[in-house]
Amino acid sequence: MVAETAAIDCDVLIVGAGIAGTAFAAAIRDRGLSVVQVEMSKQPLDTARGDHLQCVVVEQLDQWGMLPAFWAAGAEKRHSARYVTPTGEVIMPVNYQGLPIPHPYYLYLNHEVIAETFIGLARENPRHTLFKPARARDFDFLPNGGGIAALTIRLDESAAAPDGFAPGQDVVITPRLVVGADGRGSRVREEMKYTSHAHEYSSPLVVLFGPQLFDDPEHEVRSFMGPHGTLSRIPRTGGHWKVGMSIAKEDIAFWKTATLKMRQQAIAVRAPELEGFAAEVGGFYPVKLLNTDQWTRGNTVLLGDACHAMHPARGQGMNVAIRCLARLVDLLPDAADFANAEILGKRLRAYESGTKPAVDKVLADNHARGEQMDSRDPAVIATSAAALRKIADDPEFLRRYCMQSAGYADSLSALNG
Repeated sequence: MVAETAAIDCDVLIVGAGIAGTAFAAAIRDRGLSVVQVEMSKQPLDTARGDHLQCVVVEQLDQWGMLPAFWAAGAEKRHSARYVTPTGEVIMPVNYQGLPIPHPYYLYLNHEVIAETFIGLARENPRHTLFKPARARDFDFLPNGGGIAALTIRLDESAAAPDGFAPGQDVVITPRLVVGADGRGSRVREEMKYTSHAHEYSSPLVVLFGPQLFDDPEHEVRSFMGPHGTLSRIPRTGGHWKVGMSIAKEDIAFWKTATLKMRQQAIAVRAPELEGFAAEVGGFYPVKLLNTDQWTRGNTVLLGDACHAMHPARGQGMNVAIRCLARLVDLLPDAADFANAEILGKRLRAYESGTKPAVDKVLADNHARGEQMDSRDPAVIATSAAALRKIADDPEFLRRYCMQSAGYADSLSALNG
């Protein structure tokens, strides 16, 4: 017999338990707020997604007191990146060591473990409740565009429920602030009727995993740029590599059915030094840019891919989300003022007006790089490589590029505090 409908009031309702949602819950764990987090999916997060955190984001984690938890989870440091020709000739080096920043390295950890680490930190808040999996049934709305008044969810019948709740039970959640961090297909965005524009790139990505072929003390990202397209070799924890590259849609069938030897040969065409890489396919990903025209309305705000999804060409999606939510956390009212809708709404509008223009610039810059990566036209790739060589030939340009890659000299830098 299903229990009667339950009701819960909270300061913050977070819809989504991906990186943006879990990071936000962790960042407000000591703010004295009651937090309810809802995740619809039963599945763990996709391990092939973003797993490298910018130097500036590492500094933010340090400020939040989170770094010990990430080291304990097995995070490792990446000190450099390098653009090279298929034969290994250096086009442009990017080195973070020696930069005048607190943490001159990227931190990397498997995508799903990043989220698990954030959730562990969020649970330090004794007033944090996670419903996972749970299905959103109904949204109720405040009058005059005031946002979301309540969300009714149904708990999964086959999964354990938090203390005080029962599997299969309906729960009505009444929040003061609603954070839509539910990804590119955001239900919150849809229900709130936020308008957006999107661009679908022609080339999907294939991601492959395997043990590294040789020792790499710098844990370097190497991007091979050649006439067959760009391939990136990316370090993963535990002595493994991830390989990502754009492919034609019609080539998906090849990668789904290819033997190990066929995969190795196809990779070696783009990057001969990876000959013999024991690559297993991790997934295929259509790539899409999405930008909403508005992030906030009333008591509701969007975070991460729900409002700004981008091409992974520069590995910025997850990092931009965390940098943005850090700004939102700084602007939130004190717990005592959360019940004041006027104060809360004013703070959310200040967040959008002060942050969105910088993110729009990042999206535009990232789109330009994504278009280059999307192309397998040798002329386009050669032009892109020539532009990187020009940067590498000028020490000051290269320094600025490294600082930008670290997160300290881009359009979001004003948000660093």
